[in-house]
This record gives sequence, structure tokens and C-alpha cells, in this order.
Amino acid sequence: MRISKFPSTVGGMSTDVADARTGWASVLLVVGGLLMAVLWLIFTTAHGPTSFNEDRTVLGGSMLVWGMLLGGIPNLLIAAGLVLFSSRVALATGRSARVGYVLTLIGLIAPALIDLSIQALGAPFFLPIAAIGMALLACGNRHNPRVSRPSRLLLMAIGVLLAIAMAWALLPNALTDPIGGYRIYGSVAYLGAGTGWALVGISIRVTIPQTT
Repeated sequence: MRISKFPSTVGGMSTDVADARTGWASVLLVVGGLLMAVLWLIFTTAHGPTSFNEDRTVLGGSMLVWGMLLGGIPNLLIAAGLVLFSSRVALATGRSARVGYVLTLIGLIAPALIDLSIQALGAPFFLPIAAIGMALLACGNRHNPRVSRPSRLLLMAIGVLLAIAMAWALLPNALTDPIGGYRIYGSVAYLGAGTGWALVGISIRVTIPQTT
């Protein structure tokens, strides 16, 4: 039981409010991450075996529809979770964490809005921004007691996965297509990263103080 005559604050708000926001943030990160992983599996089934699109449908939706959902909805859910978590991961920390936080949000929200507007999965132009943002966010919170070590390591791991995915995407199709290159890319950028985001949400959830 936590008893305090004067409630403490986190980022300008009471700890109870901050804990509630953090709880919802963890839910959004888990849901967004799992949805990203599941939508990738559906998208790759509808897409076909190579980077050249095929006219297939899954559950009545074409590859374009599933690509739009994959690139849009999970990113926005994860971004919303990070916004709710801002008082612990950005507002109460140093400049590098704040810069990383902003870059991460840009790397999530901008491609999501583009994909929803073009109604398809767009090119991974924002992956470097997200990767750099994640690295700065993780490093900038290394002395932040409100962000656990597992959370920081997971954030860094997601950044590394996105950097690897971008490097892979730059390779010629002639080289990567024979070995299922676009599926390898997606397994890293969406399946791996989505699983990572879900684990970040879980790690955040288990560190919320329990009150009775």
C-alpha cells in the first residue's frame, strides 16, 4: 500500500495519473505490436512469394488492403501508446531521449498516414528515422529509473531490427527475390518489430507499481 499525504508527481502529473496512463500505454503497445505481427502474416499470404505483387485475396481483401492496414493501424496504436508513456520516457529525461522520442513518433506516424492515404503499403523511407529514434530513445533513458532495463534493451533491439530491414531493402531484387527477400524483410521489419513492441508493452506493464 502506498500512503502519501502529498501525492508525488511524474512529468507534472500525479503518480496515480501517470500510472494509469502507463497502463493504457502498455495495452496499446501490446495490441499494436501483436496486430503488426498478425497483419504481416496475412499480408504476405495475400501478396505472393516474391516482391512482384500477385492478384490474390485473403478474407475478401487484396494485397493492397492488407498492406494499408499493416502500414497504418499498428503504427498508430504504438504511437498512441508512446504518447501516453511520454511523461516517463521523454518529458522527464534529457535531450537525446526527447529527440529520439520525436523521431520515433515521426517514423511511426508519417508512414502510417501515407499508407492510409494511398491505400497500400508504401516504401520504407521512414525506417532510418524510426531506427535512429529508437536508438536515441533507448540510450537517452539508460539512467531513467522509470524505464526498466528490459524495456530499454527491447527498444534498442527494435531499432536494430529496423536498421537491418532498411539495409536489406536496399539490396537488388535480383539478388533477394530467389530467396524470398521481401518475406525476409517483412519478417524483420514487421513480425520481429511487432513482437518487440508487444514485449515492450508487457515489460512496461509489469513495472507499474501495484497499489491496494
